Amino acid sequence: MDITIGGLSSQQSGAQSGSSVRSAQSYLPGQSDSEKTGNNSASAFAAATSVSLSSASAGRLSTDQIVSAINESLSSTGLSLGNVDPGEYTPEAVAERILARVGDLIASNAGSEAEARDIFDKASEGIERGLKDAREFLEGLGALNEQINGNITETEERLNEGLKSIEQRLTELYNSSASEEAAEAATPARDEQVLQSQVTQTAQASQAYAEAGTAAQRNAPRYGTNG
Repeated sequence: MDITIGGLSSQQSGAQSGSSVRSAQSYLPGQSDSEKTGNNSASAFAAATSVSLSSASAGRLSTDQIVSAINESLSSTGLSLGNVDPGEYTPEAVAERILARVGDLIASNAGSEAEARDIFDKASEGIERGLKDAREFLEGLGALNEQINGNITETEERLNEGLKSIEQRLTELYNSSASEEAAEAATPARDEQVLQSQVTQTAQASQAYAEAGTAAQRNAPRYGTNG
């Protein structure tokens, strides 16, 4: 997956938990959090375990867990992905949106390679932990069936591919910058060497030309009468 870094400013809102503050019940069809506030945690989870989650609901839950983990991991930097809504919760859409936001954070906030690597490493750690949390949460709900587990696996693969692309892009960018800086630093010395060489060659050519002229003049025949 090709990732372009740059463009969108991140939200400087600290370690938000994204939309993962939803209760377990909110991922079930038919009711919102506000409609379920009367349920205690035990009854919410008990009811949840008796209902199969739709693929979309499981995708939303997984996304919330991943984003929450990334934001927690980024908390020491003061950065956050904010709330990530991929529109539809397919593995492709979820991975693409999360990776785009990670790239935007790096481009908008990293002033050096060290800062860029720090943001990248923390986001990577958050993604790994978020995927683990999502599986554990769904398993706790009794909803980690083969299809949902397969979707999480595909999301994980797409995220890992995207992270490799971002890391490769960072390496290319900073290696290129280092090469350009080295070239710029070496340019004055190279220019001086070239100029000195040109001066030396010109001087040698002038001297050879003058010596040749003197020899020609010395060997030229003389015309006239003897006195």
